[in-house]
Amino acid sequence: MKTGIKMLGSAAFLFGVYLYSNKETPTMFVRRVNENLREKKQAYKNWQAAYQNLKQSVAELKTRMPELEKALTAIQRDIDEAQFQIQPRIDEINKYASKMKQ
Repeated sequence: MKTGIKMLGSAAFLFGVYLYSNKETPTMFVRRVNENLREKKQAYKNWQAAYQNLKQSVAELKTRMPELEKALTAIQRDIDEAQFQIQPRIDEINKYASKMKQ
């Protein structure tokens, strides 16, 4: 019991020293702590909302992935077809360019 009272007294003394060194009243300290707590709660709520938004966006991306894969496959097929049609011309140009260098 005596140890508990001593510890409580020491804590109260240290709290008083802390308030005095910061030139702060207990009321100001409580207000500052409450404001800090409100800011942290709001930041946490903002983080939760952003996290939920991210989860929804990832889920939407997963549902649209087959469409995206089809589009990418079609684009790649078009590129390959164009490359196939252009390649003989590129080879011909390279042939003339190498003759000009000689």
